[in-house]
Amino acid sequence: MTRPGSLARAWLAALVLAAVPASAARDEAALRACLRANLPSAAVSQDIVITQTDAGGAVKRLSGRWYWQRSDSRQRAMLKLSTPEDLNGAAYLFIRDGGKETFWLYLPSVGQVRKVVGATVAQSLFGSGLSAFDLKFLFSGLTGGQVRYLGADSRGGRSGERWRYQPPSAPDILYDRVELVIDDLWCLPTHADLFGGVPWKTLEVDPASVSKRDGRWQAGRVLLTDLRASNRSEIRLGTESIVDSFPESRFDPRKFYRQP
Repeated sequence: MTRPGSLARAWLAALVLAAVPASAARDEAALRACLRANLPSAAVSQDIVITQTDAGGAVKRLSGRWYWQRSDSRQRAMLKLSTPEDLNGAAYLFIRDGGKETFWLYLPSVGQVRKVVGATVAQSLFGSGLSAFDLKFLFSGLTGGQVRYLGADSRGGRSGERWRYQPPSAPDILYDRVELVIDDLWCLPTHADLFGGVPWKTLEVDPASVSKRDGRWQAGRVLLTDLRASNRSEIRLGTESIVDSFPESRFDPRKFYRQP
């Protein structure tokens, strides 16, 4: 079954809060409940286009397809590129099994799969301006950690609430806090500031791209700005396809890059 809209916008869905009057502060329980309610319940794939503009104005565009599947204790996601030509077939895999997270990368020029560890988790993936951690962060949701309500806020004439997310302590957690503005009506984060000791990145949702599908508000265009590298990455998400499940080989570190 196919539908227009966004993919398992797990990062966005993970931060969605139940719609309540602006005068009533939402608590962590409401956030967590809405997290569960807004994550897709089936396996999802979707076209994705990432356009990166660096500090000198040079533009690089990558396109491919994103695959995502979850169960109660497991999340798996895979990105496979089709363009540019020199990256056709390049692939990235993320697996969360229980509390353990692993990242894998395949480059056709190298011809082998390598595990992404340590500082390389923060490096630009395929020259897109997004790191392996960013993709996980954007689409796989915010799990664990703590959230705290900071007060009322607004962006672009829209009312919202400001929240702070404190990630759990772990070697591969690159951001030490995230501050978000959650739109009162959409219950989507319209703006996020990501800190890694200092302000590191900002994320903005294009209001014109927001639509309601199957009772969920979804954003189809997201802008991620790296404040330290002075580059910007635009993420556009296309038609969403939902199936019961994907073959296990799609998320197998030995085989994922071979899948069509």
